Amino acid sequence: MATKEYTSGTFCRDIKCERHKELEGLSGSEYLERKSEHCKECYAWMLFNWLKDRNWKIVLTMNEISAVEMAARIKGIDPIRVKDLTMDEILCL
Repeated sequence: MATKEYTSGTFCRDIKCERHKELEGLSGSEYLERKSEHCKECYAWMLFNWLKDRNWKIVLTMNEISAVEMAARIKGIDPIRVKDLTMDEILCL
């Protein structure tokens, strides 16, 4: 799976952050310096920095799925074939 490099302001534009307009024309280190000061109380920015400081990456986001479907996927079973079973029954297979 190819990794996609983070582009400055991606998340801010996705959530339509009103504060991002002041940083829109900046890029590179200038953007990061201004953003660090401007968005220091933004929880999304705090999470991004926390992940970066620990060398963690978000590699894939998924829609939420039920615990039963998750158990089936963990066991490598088609979730439709075991839809009538409980999570415990699926994990025991």
